Amino acid sequence: LHTGRKEEKPLIQKFNTGIARRYGIAAALLAEVIWTEIKENEFHGRCQYDGETWMCCSRKMFLIRMPYLTKHMVSTGLARLKRAGVLIKGEWNKGQSDRTGWYTFTPYGRKVMEESEDEDYA
Repeated sequence: LHTGRKEEKPLIQKFNTGIARRYGIAAALLAEVIWTEIKENEFHGRCQYDGETWMCCSRKMFLIRMPYLTKHMVSTGLARLKRAGVLIKGEWNKGQSDRTGWYTFTPYGRKVMEESEDEDYA
């Protein structure tokens, strides 16, 4: 059946299995997206506040980037990562009506993600 829409390429996304075991697959997928974006922002010197590099993304944008997750999965995954001390949420928005979330990893969260990167290349 041809719908007339452009065929999308399958999306392949890796995630940290340690985070997935402890906090769920949605949390692990979100952590990987945030980690990748933070690494890119570090490289380009963007989104740096209070000595940390951040990633800004609304929940709606997370859903666009990861259409296989539901709004509930995004909210729950982010909440689990924050509660576990893996992520910190900041507020660096210019306007009061802007509700975009700013995320970075705690020292513990960075350690977990860096250990995962080492395993990928071992």
